[in-house]
Amino acid sequence: MSFLEIQTQTGWGQVLESFAAWCAPQPGWLTLDVGCGPGLLPALLAQRGCQAFAVDLDLESLQSRLQPGLAAQADALFLPFPDKTFDLVTASNLLFFLPNAVGVLVEMKRLLRPGGQAATLNPSEHMSIAAATALADRHGLQGLARDSLIGWAKRAEANRRWGEAETIMLFTLAGLVVTKMELKVGPGLARFVSSIQQP
Repeated sequence: MSFLEIQTQTGWGQVLESFAAWCAPQPGWLTLDVGCGPGLLPALLAQRGCQAFAVDLDLESLQSRLQPGLAAQADALFLPFPDKTFDLVTASNLLFFLPNAVGVLVEMKRLLRPGGQAATLNPSEHMSIAAATALADRHGLQGLARDSLIGWAKRAEANRRWGEAETIMLFTLAGLVVTKMELKVGPGLARFVSSIQQP
């Protein structure tokens, strides 16, 4: 079984698959995933025909997942790419951990070509251990699928869960205008947000 097949069977993997589809990347796009973890989202974007780059502070688990040269070790506040490089820059399950989420959004904005898209995925204000457990029960999730969803809820409760107004404010402070926002994952446990860079 391939990396993609294994990872997309987890609760988190299914969320990322949904997020990749929601971003609607086009074949040939140059994409960057910031804080990519084991590299599932860039792999999903590559599967959709993108040239998918990825950065993370810890590259140990990532290196074998993407083609050589497409992954780099980097701080999200200091991304090692020229201005206006990418058609799509994503950050999934990252900003809510960080003390300077606005600074990361500013970096993402810097890297966008005119008409490019910044897209984020974070737990919404509805995310909680109780809500994730109820969703797992409703869908009969077991094993890794269940554990990954509830583990995400635990991390959300320990960090931040932004509502709509707070999310818009974060993007505004970074000089980004929210063009699309949607609650996803069961009763809206995740918030998908995108902004299109103005020409």
